Amino acid sequence: MKWEFNQELRKETFKNHNDLTLNYLYFEKENITNEYINFETLREVCFKKCIITNITFDNTFFGKVKFQNCELTNVAFSGSNLSNVDFDNCKLINISIFESTLSNVSMIESLVEYSKIENTKIDNSNFENIKWLENIHRHNKYTNNQFIRCSFILDNFIDTNIKQCNLLTSHFEDIKINLDELISSKLSLLGLLEIVNAKGIEIEE
Repeated sequence: MKWEFNQELRKETFKNHNDLTLNYLYFEKENITNEYINFETLREVCFKKCIITNITFDNTFFGKVKFQNCELTNVAFSGSNLSNVDFDNCKLINISIFESTLSNVSMIESLVEYSKIENTKIDNSNFENIKWLENIHRHNKYTNNQFIRCSFILDNFIDTNIKQCNLLTSHFEDIKINLDELISSKLSLLGLLEIVNAKGIEIEE
C-alpha cells in the first residue's frame, strides 16, 4: 500500500483549477471552499494544511492523492473513484461518500465524524488510529480492510457487509450493527463483548 509520487510536484493555487491539468501539483495552506468538481482526474496531487469546505467531487477520479494535516468539512464524493489516496492527520466532518469506490486508501491519526457513507465499496485499505464518531454506513461493502486501533462510537451500520476485515485492535461504543454482517472478519473477544453489550445483552460467567 506504500507508494511515492513519480515526479516532483509543482505548487499551485486551487482557485485556478479550471485552468489547470490536475496532475503533479500540490496545494498548501489554502482555504478551498464552495467548489463543484465533476468529471475531473486528480493524479499525483498533494493537499497540505488546507481547509476544504463545501466541496462536491462528482464522478471524479483520485489516483495517488495525499491529504496531509487537512480539515475537510461538508465535502461530498459522489460516483467517484479513490485509488491510492492517503489521509494523514486529517479531520473529516460531515463528509458524504455516495456510490463511490475506495481502494488502497490509507487513513492515519484522523477523525471522521457526523458523516455518511452509502452504496460504496471500500477494499484493501488501511485505517489506523482513527476515531469514528456518529457516522452512518448504509448499503456498503467493506472487504479486506485493516482497522488498527480504531474506535467506533455511536456509528450506525445498516446493511453493510464487512468481509475479511481485521478489527482485532478496535473498540466499539454504543454502535448499531448486525452481527451477521461481521462474518469472516476478525474481532477480539473484548470487541465482540462491546458490540453485544450495546444490544442490551448481558454476559455473565
